[in-house]
Amino acid sequence: MITYLKNYWKTAIANPLIVGSLVMFLGTNIHNAGQLLYHYLAINLLSKAHYGDLAALISIFGLLAIVQQSLGLAIVKFIASSKNQAEANNLAKWILFWSIWIAGGTAVLVFMLAPFLTKFLNISQPLAVFLFAPVIFIAFISNSGRALLQGFIKFTQYSISMIIEVAVKIAITVALVYAGYELFGAVVGLLVGSIVGLSIVWFSVKDNLAGNKNPMPKIGPLIRYSLPVLVQSLAVTSMYSMDIILVKHFFRPEPAGAYAALAKFGTIALFAASPITNVMFPLVAKRHSHGEPYHKIFYLSLLFITAISGLVVVLYALFGSVITDVLTHGKYVQESYLLWWFGLYMLLLGGSILFTQFYLSIGRTKVVWLFAAAALLQVLLIWTFHKTLLDVIHASTISAALLLCALSIYFPYHDRGKK
Repeated sequence: MITYLKNYWKTAIANPLIVGSLVMFLGTNIHNAGQLLYHYLAINLLSKAHYGDLAALISIFGLLAIVQQSLGLAIVKFIASSKNQAEANNLAKWILFWSIWIAGGTAVLVFMLAPFLTKFLNISQPLAVFLFAPVIFIAFISNSGRALLQGFIKFTQYSISMIIEVAVKIAITVALVYAGYELFGAVVGLLVGSIVGLSIVWFSVKDNLAGNKNPMPKIGPLIRYSLPVLVQSLAVTSMYSMDIILVKHFFRPEPAGAYAALAKFGTIALFAASPITNVMFPLVAKRHSHGEPYHKIFYLSLLFITAISGLVVVLYALFGSVITDVLTHGKYVQESYLLWWFGLYMLLLGGSILFTQFYLSIGRTKVVWLFAAAALLQVLLIWTFHKTLLDVIHASTISAALLLCALSIYFPYHDRGKK
């Protein structure tokens, strides 16, 4: 028995999915816990109206980050699938160069649209919206660097950068909000945290960026791959952001703030298991490109995600009011009935993301249009049916359930024509 356990342990630690998932699970969930703590503090330190403002701005940030996210996923795939280290390093140099230009253009766009966003979202401190421009510039470059780390299978450095960034963000935010800067203080916390995070990413990836760039690699395959990934990123971000934005537009500040707070706690069911998907993608992409078996990685990932997210949903269903009372000091307990619905929605969305990432990792890109259709359906349902907050979360849940069903039906056909 002892020999068996030793052999089993050696096999387990030699499995890149298990080791990588463990590192990413611990690191990413420490980061996610920090993100939750940031929002927990913001929920309790800011008024409902000001927290609604902050949540809406962060949702706008997520939508604007779509281009970078789509490139990030393409970066992971093409870096992980590179034939040799020299090819991967040269591609990384060009990717960072392109990322800086994209980040700058997006930041300028945010600065120009700041007056419109302030009016549409009824933001109480307009300066905070203008300050989001440099936040986006720094964060975009940092996230591209993290995609490089993920593609180079540097999961430890990836995790460390996120943990330290969120720790700095929390410290600065708490200090400035206590000093009376409210929403502006929370946004400054985001900016300083992003700067620190970028510094760590740079030191982690600088060895791969050393030396001059070689001739620009062929970017046709990267662009062709990025376009469907852009659609998928737009759809994913829309599905956990547009409901908050539309609620902020259709509802009064107080219920909009309550919805945003419960939605944030609901995302635990999604982000607690997200490291599994992050690890699966480069591993499947690499094995697929080398002609090696890869389905077991997907099956293990699906099992882990279902178990982790399912547990969160069960806890929310059984103890939703208690959890809400403890986390918000009774501030949002009246809306606690929404919590398990948010958990269920995020479970369905997380499963859909896993299936889609799996398909993308093996080059099956057309499935992204299923995600786009679901995101459009969600917006149409919310725009039509928004009498109550429960109507809104029902619309999101129905959209995610239909999406997961469609992606599951496609699975038996994804490798047709292959042995």
